[in-house]
Amino acid sequence: MRTSVIGVAVALAITACSTGSGSTTTGPATPTSSIATSPPGTTGDVVRVLDGDSLVVSVDGEEAEVRLIGINAPEGSECHGDESRDTLRELLASGEVTLVADVEDTDQYGRLLRYLYVRGLNINVALLANGDAIALQGDHSGDSEFAAVSDAAAEEGLGMWGPDACGESAPPTDVVIADYEYNPTGSDEDALNDEWVAIANKGDSSVDMSGWILRDESTKHRYYFPDGFELPSRDEVTIRSGCGTDTTSDLHWCAGGPVWSNGGDTVILQLPRGTVVARERFSGDY
Repeated sequence: MRTSVIGVAVALAITACSTGSGSTTTGPATPTSSIATSPPGTTGDVVRVLDGDSLVVSVDGEEAEVRLIGINAPEGSECHGDESRDTLRELLASGEVTLVADVEDTDQYGRLLRYLYVRGLNINVALLANGDAIALQGDHSGDSEFAAVSDAAAEEGLGMWGPDACGESAPPTDVVIADYEYNPTGSDEDALNDEWVAIANKGDSSVDMSGWILRDESTKHRYYFPDGFELPSRDEVTIRSGCGTDTTSDLHWCAGGPVWSNGGDTVILQLPRGTVVARERFSGDY
């Protein structure tokens, strides 16, 4: 399901001008906040959109790659990746943007970390509201607002969260994220098998989970259930971050390091093509 980008933009603009909470029928409403409208920043021109959360801009004749703060859009090869990129292109059609820095200036790849505004509209928030990206929890001014907007889009089944987003049959409602441990005692690196997620089948029939995906809110952490794995009715399986011998009740990610961020993360369970089956966000310990 894809909500009109224009509808989302109108909803966000109305919310930003409101002095209290409210809703519209044009798209998911967003909380009023200090970043809802454009603060002073650097003006640039869009050179090209790379994907749903990054682009190249020209500022005073100099080109730079920009990574949008606090969001993660699906990659082009993933379900809804092309749609997220197209949404960003549509939102940036005017060509001129305002770039606003926050806590960190650049990421590990040297890309500028920025909030992006077009005519006062926060593009980062618009992508989240449309279901074209997931909120990344972290140290930035829009953290709590971004999480709330992402939650609302997921609850409404918009964009990447839609049951029909990936061309698969509707996901089973009886398979749920039952529990998780993201911060085991001691060093996480030394206790990978004590970091885990439990998946439960509450239905009356066994479920074939071959190729299902367990992931976090980042781009890099993906676990693929082994071919032939079935979760019996009224049973659970625990996916541990470390290595080990798989059994019917314990599977091992063998991730090579901690998967779930102690500062907050999102546990997402997907069908093989990417349809979201279940999602749980936790705020973390710091």
